[in-house]
Amino acid sequence: MIRPLATLFALLVLFGALSAQSLNAYLELRKKHKITQAVGTEALETFVGARTFEVKGVVQGTLVVNGKTSLFVERTDGGDMTIDAENVPDWLNNNQVAARLLIHATREDDLAPLEAKLLGAALEDSIAAIEKAEARKAAEAAAKAKAKANSKNRGGLTGAIGSRGKTSGKDWNLPANEATSYYAGFIKGRNKRLSDADAWRIAEGIIGFSVRYGVDARLILAMVMVESGFNPNATSRAGAQGLGQLMPGTARGMGITDAYDTYQNLYGTVRSIRGHLERQFAKTGDGYQALILALASYNAGSGNVRKYGGIPPFSQTQNYIRKVTDLYYGFMGLK
Repeated sequence: MIRPLATLFALLVLFGALSAQSLNAYLELRKKHKITQAVGTEALETFVGARTFEVKGVVQGTLVVNGKTSLFVERTDGGDMTIDAENVPDWLNNNQVAARLLIHATREDDLAPLEAKLLGAALEDSIAAIEKAEARKAAEAAAKAKAKANSKNRGGLTGAIGSRGKTSGKDWNLPANEATSYYAGFIKGRNKRLSDADAWRIAEGIIGFSVRYGVDARLILAMVMVESGFNPNATSRAGAQGLGQLMPGTARGMGITDAYDTYQNLYGTVRSIRGHLERQFAKTGDGYQALILALASYNAGSGNVRKYGGIPPFSQTQNYIRKVTDLYYGFMGLK
């Protein structure tokens, strides 16, 4: 005869095993569809066609009509949606469940409503913990990258770091561990309120994540200078945060828990611009056009770039592109 306490323990073990299987299945689906983060309102409201997305939010309830089940979801980015589902995990049948949801989304044209079908689900706490661990590993990798980089110029560190429009007349072909001191000195010169340690952390993060994601470190240096003036605590009127002025929704979507943390913010900044550069180069096949459109996407949103078929007619975005590219080409010794 099994005692009640033993029965409870057995059920808990079984539930834990089922939860682990469910999470593993979800992660496999994520990997299959090459999903690395949840999307926000912009991606969901601007796409046309058929795509697989991850969304996150709170499942407010379910409705069954004629044998068909629908989930009502209040997304973290403030939107809400209805998702059709054939197989709903038991734990999703409860109200107010924070979850990540993989959906197959379709929209016939710009005016058509979005239709979503559930592919898989996982508890938000489980995925958030995984993303937090990945962000921590990325930060640790950035700290180690400067010691591992060699003189083969990984990450695009060749070139003088001078003032805007000027160069020192000397080309640097430096491994990351040597370049960090130059970057830190430049950063401290532009924001004298920073301590030496803070300037070093910013330089270390810029170079480390640039090496990790294959982005020219001088581009990130220029972007951060324009975005925040190397102020880790900067907040814009629109709510953008930290060194790279990440919007809260963008930061959350990348698993960033503190956008004012130097390493986490630079991780998000570099990862974001890398994604824009890849997408724009795939479309244009031209490095210069990809750079310009990637900067426009970073500043104004990729939805606006698609809407206007190029650089949006916003003076703020146009000035941003001009400032960043002027600095960038100056750092490369091309001005």
